Amino acid sequence: MVPELPENYLAGLRRLKSLGAVVLILALNQRLTQGHYWINLPKGEGFPFLALVEHTNFIDREHYGGDHLIYCGDYLKPDHEYFSLSHEEMLARFLPTLKRFNPAFTPDWVRASWLFREKYAQPVPGVNHSCNIPDLATPIKGLFWASMSQVYPWDRGTNYAVEMGREVARRALAV
Repeated sequence: MVPELPENYLAGLRRLKSLGAVVLILALNQRLTQGHYWINLPKGEGFPFLALVEHTNFIDREHYGGDHLIYCGDYLKPDHEYFSLSHEEMLARFLPTLKRFNPAFTPDWVRASWLFREKYAQPVPGVNHSCNIPDLATPIKGLFWASMSQVYPWDRGTNYAVEMGREVARRALAV
């Protein structure tokens, strides 16, 4: 996006590692689980995703038009096949697993679904990561770069993103 950035700066950014996120959100016409909000799932045991969250077991479904909202998500390497499968192919992978949570589940419970993918979602800090964190100010005067890789040693979180955004704004106003 910014061809003027020096190659040594770009090389540092490219060294930062991350996992991507794939999230399939389902609007069901029935409750899937018996009141479970968040279920972490074991990888490699026949589950095509890492977490199942029945959001409307935490926030009442009346706030979502009466739907029961299910979040099926996973963190994956950016070259994982889930980043190239179609929405329909992802549904075919994920929906059969829902029977493990409720044997009565059938695909006609799904009123709508949305697929979200982002290849840069979860930083993976390596050894000496603190030495590799780029400054918020890039080598181009007035241009700043902020990412979740820069909140280290903390994990990603909205509070850290807001704090970093405020710091970037403070610096930008000072330029």
